[in-house]
Formats: sequence, structure tokens, C-alpha cells
Amino acid sequence: VFGVLLGYPAAYHFPVEEGGENCLALRPLRVFTVQARCPRIQDGLGVQIYSFSIPESLHEELREVLDAWCDDLRDSFRAQSDFVDLCISSEVVSLPAVAL
Repeated sequence: VFGVLLGYPAAYHFPVEEGGENCLALRPLRVFTVQARCPRIQDGLGVQIYSFSIPESLHEELREVLDAWCDDLRDSFRAQSDFVDLCISSEVVSLPAVAL
């Protein structure tokens, strides 16, 4: 629910009925991170604005949605002046445990 409320481009859930094991443990996840600097705060302090992940297996299927979300974020970023140096990055990780 949090991802939807925060405007993340992709949200997924784990059905509780399927068991208590960690369904995404050691599965490749693509982690997206959005960072920027805020010149008004102590020498342009860098801040992380967003961080979310999707299963890597869904990346190609969601590419258009993710690209549109990034484009919208860049447009919104250009329309403000509180943050500078927007950086949108992604990396693939596999973690021993994942909290949804």
C-alpha cells in the first residue's frame, strides 16, 4: 500500500495464504534509487528521495512504465528549485531476506 500512496511506478504484494517463507530472498531484485542535493541544507547535503525495488524478472515488462515515471520525475524536478543534481540509478541485487 505504501508504494501506491507514495507514487511508486510499480507495486506488488505477497499473498499471505501462500506461506510464511521469504518469497524474494536470494532472487534478483532491481533496486531504483533517486537522490538529489539540497543547497539550502548544510553545504548542499545529499538526500535520498526514493528507493524501491522490483523483481528483476519484471524489469523488461515494466520498462515503459518505469521510463515514463523517470521522465515525469525529471520534469517535476526541473519545475522546482529546492533540490539540484537529480540522480536516478538502478542496480541488481540479491539479498538473503527481503521485507515487503
